[in-house]
Amino acid sequence: MTRKSLAVVILAAGKGTRMKSDLPKVLHPLVGKPMLSYVLDAAGSLRPQKSLLVVGHRSGKVVAAFRDWPGIFVNQVPQLGTGHALQLAQKKMKTFRGTVLVLYGDVPLIEKETLKKLLQVHRRGKAALTLISTELENPKGYGRIIRDPQGHLLKIVEEKDATAQQRQIREINTGIYCFDSAFLFSSLSGLTRKNSQKEYYLTDLVQMARERELPMSTIFHPKSEEVLGINDRSELSRSSQVLRQRILKDWMLRGVNIIDPMTTYIESSVQIGSDTVIGPFTLIRGKTRIGSNCVISSHVVIESAMIKDGTIVPPFSWTNKSLVRAKDSKGPV
Repeated sequence: MTRKSLAVVILAAGKGTRMKSDLPKVLHPLVGKPMLSYVLDAAGSLRPQKSLLVVGHRSGKVVAAFRDWPGIFVNQVPQLGTGHALQLAQKKMKTFRGTVLVLYGDVPLIEKETLKKLLQVHRRGKAALTLISTELENPKGYGRIIRDPQGHLLKIVEEKDATAQQRQIREINTGIYCFDSAFLFSSLSGLTRKNSQKEYYLTDLVQMARERELPMSTIFHPKSEEVLGINDRSELSRSSQVLRQRILKDWMLRGVNIIDPMTTYIESSVQIGSDTVIGPFTLIRGKTRIGSNCVISSHVVIESAMIKDGTIVPPFSWTNKSLVRAKDSKGPV
């Protein structure tokens, strides 16, 4: 394997206590499918040589939900931090040489273009590690990016270990990294739990690379909502809004006329033909397939239905697991 070989490790072992749910956080639905699905899709688009999913809390449910996923499951029990998760993953990558990308199962808005840029910057700079940072108006709870006067990355300080002055810093660590495997695998054993959380911090690798005078890179990402995790149901709702608008924009660019995107809900699993018109206050979900030149009127609910070309679905209709053809159309538009 060469430096261009890629392994992706997705961390999904956390309890997600702020969700206040028996369901593992990464299985909470987001516009029609579990939030973890979006991360797996983004990772898969990079065609990695190895894919690992670190599970822990209610791991059986997560494994069952993704039993057809072709990667390797790594069980993290107990959960002793992000560094501990990578220590366990390392055991499944003993012969791997190349780039290790670290993602999170609760960051579903990450886009493949962002990940491609991260890999490009990391490889071009021949860095030991590269991370994505962003800036928040209220950075409470996040690790702060500490730089020297020249702007070079010095270290990352977690919120609970930060001084009052460091807590004023608004540039934060997203936790999304690329590592050179040789640096990563030789450094993980040096992590300690000498911190307020008594955990193995992956962030400590930044200072270790600095002490060894190894090259590091950072990418500042202005769209913080894309690179931050979902911690509670309020953030889940906001992420749903962002993702829903992405889906609608994509359909409009592909020739579908959506009258009012603010009142239209279309799940990611839906397929729609060109020149179809979608009216306001519509909900289209499941494995729905809508043909070309259709009219979906206002106040319509469609669930896992087949709508053939040229069909007019009248207002205030509910269609569930049905086949609807143009000759079945009736009612006003």
